[in-house]
Amino acid sequence: MVVLSAMQTFAMSRNDNSGYDEYTTTPAVEENAQEYVRNYQLSRAKSIAKAGYNVEMMRHREVVIVIIPTAKLFAPSSTEITGKGARLLREIIPYMGEPGFYRIAIAGYADNTGSPSYCLKRSGEQAAAVAQWLGKETSGMEIMDFAMGSESPLLPNNTVANRAANRRIEILLIPGEGLLEQAQ
Repeated sequence: MVVLSAMQTFAMSRNDNSGYDEYTTTPAVEENAQEYVRNYQLSRAKSIAKAGYNVEMMRHREVVIVIIPTAKLFAPSSTEITGKGARLLREIIPYMGEPGFYRIAIAGYADNTGSPSYCLKRSGEQAAAVAQWLGKETSGMEIMDFAMGSESPLLPNNTVANRAANRRIEILLIPGEGLLEQAQ
């Protein structure tokens, strides 16, 4: 775990997915702020999608998920972000808002090629690489990364194209104190 001064990034790496559900479901959005947060997040999701990213939402439109295939960020079998990958990530930073506006989760996913432990390890290394890269490029952001392994495939792992789609990084924009205060 790395905890720096309040003006620097908070990043914590997980070598598994423990804590993922708790991290992505908190804080709860109070009922009087739900409509504002959901509309704000829907607008944010539409803007990110318009910029060319694959976007989904969860928690009744309270959390925006940006999905990037690992092939766009890493060379095959690598955990080092490529120049092209850095450009893709750099374009996401403005959507992350000011420090405290969002809590950021980085989830790394693999296909089912290899042992479950290998898939978990590789997805965790790639998620950590993205979290570390974003941590260096931002200041004061709360970023936590999770290794998801081959859990939750988008598609059946029965073709080359489907396995490629399942190897991905998801960047979750979770309402933080800043967004919740803005909603009041």
